[in-house]
Amino acid sequence: MKKINLIFKKEIKATIRDKKALLTILLPILIYPVLLILFFGFTQITQSSFEEATSLVAVFDDTPEDFVARLEQDPKIHLFIITQETTDEQLKQQDVNAKLTFDEEHNTYIVSYYSTNDSSNQALNRIQRNFRQYQEEYKDGILKEADILDEFESIVSIQEEEISGDIGGRIVAMVLGLILPLIIVLYGVVGTYTISSDLSAGEKERETLETIFSVPIKRFEIIIGKLLACVTVGLLSGLVNILAMFPLVYAISSSIPELSISISFPLFLYLFIMLIPIMILTSAAFIGLGMFSKTYQESQSYGSILFIVFMALSYIPLIPNIELTPVTVLIPITNAMLLMKEAFLGSYSLINTFMALGINLGISLIAVVGMNKLFQSDWVIFGGGN
Repeated sequence: MKKINLIFKKEIKATIRDKKALLTILLPILIYPVLLILFFGFTQITQSSFEEATSLVAVFDDTPEDFVARLEQDPKIHLFIITQETTDEQLKQQDVNAKLTFDEEHNTYIVSYYSTNDSSNQALNRIQRNFRQYQEEYKDGILKEADILDEFESIVSIQEEEISGDIGGRIVAMVLGLILPLIIVLYGVVGTYTISSDLSAGEKERETLETIFSVPIKRFEIIIGKLLACVTVGLLSGLVNILAMFPLVYAISSSIPELSISISFPLFLYLFIMLIPIMILTSAAFIGLGMFSKTYQESQSYGSILFIVFMALSYIPLIPNIELTPVTVLIPITNAMLLMKEAFLGSYSLINTFMALGINLGISLIAVVGMNKLFQSDWVIFGGGN
């Protein structure tokens, strides 16, 4: 164990002297405060300007005057009266957000708008809101004339209750629950990817492995020391991400009171525990692949392919309606990210957690055994007959 510790300390000291590795670990501390400022600044400016913007609605001159009068009362709607001779090109020149038409045959109002345009969608929502109010007032007027308004209103009443909390806050929480675990995992994988090439192919390129082999230490102890160093860097990258991200998440949750995200120490600990087997797996895979490479650049090229595979597993939880099932719990990395998402929403499943940890640790053990086999091979380390 002492020899493994010596190798571990040697690699950690080398990593500390590597500016590129340090930048990879510490970069989130610089990025997230900037993101925090940009998020609130951009959100506030965009939201205020969008809400204050007036919707320009084109209305035909034969539209019923009572509904037109209703729209004119809305300070956020500006009406542009048109005739049948008005062309679509003229409407585009006026930057019309929506067009309102009345079908006399079917007694129907038709709203033409661009579904891909936010301003046009906002105009539609404003027209619909005014129409609902206009419709209710129209119905109340008819019932009042028939002197049955009071009796009609007392027949039945409907009270809505949203059992999942504020739906807007729930949606934002789900988005953050998907994005934040993705960032944590990917940054941890980037940390292992960065240092693994130097621990494997970098040593071969500098011809320093021979020096290590000359001391009385087993190859298994050497590779385990390197693995622990790589895992430590990956965990540090993930840990720094978690620490740097929590103020950002806390600020977002404070600005949205209905946001159903639980920010607590158990969540912090849970994320870190779920990250451990992922870092072991990626470290062993990257180091093992680096042993096949002759140079650092070659190892980076091979590792980028493996990195894409890990990215693909990380992106699976972003697919709509993907949840933790008996099938997805068997997929490494994906299962951990799905559990992280549920943890962000305040849900912890012990059975699924132990299953995911067991599966990820089992696959990690296979990767470690394979990495050790490669390191034991002189043909792989020194290349053929050299």
